[in-house]
Amino acid sequence: MLRVIFLAVVAVIAQGCGGALISNKQERAIGKSVDGELKKEYRLVHSSDPVAKWAKAFIKPLERSSKRFRNPREIGGYKVAVIADDKLLNAFAAPGGFTYISTGLILSASNCAEIAGVMGHELAHVTQRHGAKSIEKAFAAQQLIGFFLGDGLSRDAAVLIFAFLQGTTFSQEHESESDSVGLRITKSAGYDPHGLSGFFRKLLKKEKGGTPQFLSSHPATKNRIRSVDREIKRRYGKKVKRGQKTRCRTKMKLADVKRRIRSGKMKLGPKPKGSSKKKKKKKKKKKKK
Repeated sequence: MLRVIFLAVVAVIAQGCGGALISNKQERAIGKSVDGELKKEYRLVHSSDPVAKWAKAFIKPLERSSKRFRNPREIGGYKVAVIADDKLLNAFAAPGGFTYISTGLILSASNCAEIAGVMGHELAHVTQRHGAKSIEKAFAAQQLIGFFLGDGLSRDAAVLIFAFLQGTTFSQEHESESDSVGLRITKSAGYDPHGLSGFFRKLLKKEKGGTPQFLSSHPATKNRIRSVDREIKRRYGKKVKRGQKTRCRTKMKLADVKRRIRSGKMKLGPKPKGSSKKKKKKKKKKKKK
């Protein structure tokens, strides 16, 4: 009898979410919990700093052009933050539209088309619900229901899902779909869609000195790069020329953003809660020696 009731509950949830077990509201809750866990590991640029304001303004055209694939209102819009780490070369978007880009990635970009290509790809993971789908696939329906008994996620569920998302790479199918959807988001936002493949080429050259973190979660191969370029040619033909529309569509120029990052004057948010624990452990090890 209990099994019948449980299956009925699952069916109701799935019907209410268009066949998905995780609703838009629940996806936002996941994103909020990921944001909380992430702040324990990374220090963010303060929202009032020009670099953080630039990042939010940068995403706006991409957010508008993503509407054709999924209305941003479903997830309460995209929440954008900059990770203050010049050595970290990464960007990602968690379920619910919580979106992050590192200062390291900004500094490594030659132009704004490259950044737009990367962020368009990340937004596509959200529009296509790749993170939510991965969670649905990894956890049993009964377990998922337990995660969302309250308004948000339980503490244990938040830690578990954050660890899962950190250790999970998207399937080749999801990556290909995000490449395809992402280049269309980028093009509609007014940028050269070759930005993503151009950035991948740059990273492959850097890979000789160690794999950049972005590549570890977004494997770039020559075949993948050719595939992206072929799709651009198939969709847009001669309408799109490589190297055009690479400048930022923001008031603040990329050179000024980079200058601000390198100045050491950026206003930063609170230090990660986990950083103090790590320092204490290191001190204890030194004392033992």
